[in-house]
Amino acid sequence: MKDKSNRKLKDSGIEWIGKVPAEWNVERLQWHLFEINEKNDPIKTIDVLSLTNKKGVLPYEEKGNQGNKSKENYSEYKIAYKDTIVANSMNILIGSVGYSNFYGCVSPVYYIFKEYKGNNLRFFNYILSTSEFQRELKKYANGILEIRLRLSSDDILKRIVPVPNYKEQCKIADFLDSKCFKIDKIINDINKQIETLVNYKKSLINDLVTGKKVLVGAKQCEPEKTKDSGIEWIRAIPSNWKVSKLKYMFTFGKGLPITKANLIEDGLPVVSYGQIHSKDNNKVSIDKKLKRFVDTIFATLYPQCEVYQYDFIFADTSEDLDGCGNCVYNRDDDKLFAGYHSIVLHSINKKDNRYFAYLFLTDIWRTQITNYVNGVKVFSITQGILQKTYITEPPECEKDNIADYLDNKCSKIDKIISDKKQQIESLEKYKKSLIFEYVTGKKQV
Repeated sequence: MKDKSNRKLKDSGIEWIGKVPAEWNVERLQWHLFEINEKNDPIKTIDVLSLTNKKGVLPYEEKGNQGNKSKENYSEYKIAYKDTIVANSMNILIGSVGYSNFYGCVSPVYYIFKEYKGNNLRFFNYILSTSEFQRELKKYANGILEIRLRLSSDDILKRIVPVPNYKEQCKIADFLDSKCFKIDKIINDINKQIETLVNYKKSLINDLVTGKKVLVGAKQCEPEKTKDSGIEWIRAIPSNWKVSKLKYMFTFGKGLPITKANLIEDGLPVVSYGQIHSKDNNKVSIDKKLKRFVDTIFATLYPQCEVYQYDFIFADTSEDLDGCGNCVYNRDDDKLFAGYHSIVLHSINKKDNRYFAYLFLTDIWRTQITNYVNGVKVFSITQGILQKTYITEPPECEKDNIADYLDNKCSKIDKIISDKKQQIESLEKYKKSLIFEYVTGKKQV
């Protein structure tokens, strides 16, 4: 096999690497990198750094709402110097490794690597970031559960990697820096487009279900006449709308007293807390991906937990405030039961409640829940909290028009968002492929 430069390749003898240029070496990583294991005790810095799969190493406050919370005892951290590689002892297997441009302290589960003289750290960071190298590492991981596999720093440093001379390491690193920067910029631009679409969708839903806009034919218009709703979270509503409490539209019940241990491959379909908070939940209809199964005996033991057409299932706990109010809407008449950590809202009028499904998506409606929930790490959403929430109600024909309009508009927005996410996925794959081809010498700068 030869690339376009007619460079001769040889078999590296290492499966994940494959062929490398004839003049390259294949050597243990420990000949080129070493570990820095310096405790932050006595405390030298309180600048906590974090590591994410997508963004790499960055100050903790910039990482957003993901991962674990930082510790308050800074002496439990270790020092991470600028121009080092930071790797998570567990999550490196799924890409948690990155080049650090910061000085600070990191979790004790992280490893900090520095290069020996005559090596380019950025080149070796690219090797560590390849999926092929990470799959190789998995062979040496220890742990009982798949999600808790752990590697020692020795496990990482003893691995064999492809090594060109220092000059070529620099050329490859510079080239990949330039190419990856351009790819990341495109990905960032697409993410901004997605964010704009998500915000537009939220605004669209909010305006129509709170009466800020009304439908005249297929157009959104300002309402001609409004009145004071009498409730703080919404104020003015169209003059022909009304406000009532949720408890007058639904009766309330609990889900099955089951646990994950009760789940089986097939049987009685249930939707529980985990599926309600799942990213697969569009919160307007129940996708088959959300359904799990338990023994049919539960239908006999707990018939009151059945979910009928036009009912809702709310999660009764959330790990963050944003998830308080998450629910699923059952528009179908298929057999279904509510699972663990859930509250069932049984429709009294037995009419299509898609309008309410959209209302429950809005941040402004959810403030009624977030203002009352209690908790620190886990927030509890009770039947009592839901029962005293207010809902806005347009005339019945307007409810259907709003729901139909939003179904149409939102499906188009979701399709565009889905296409853009696929673009990002393709770019990420291309970027990974590009890195692997160049750090193993199959392509030449």
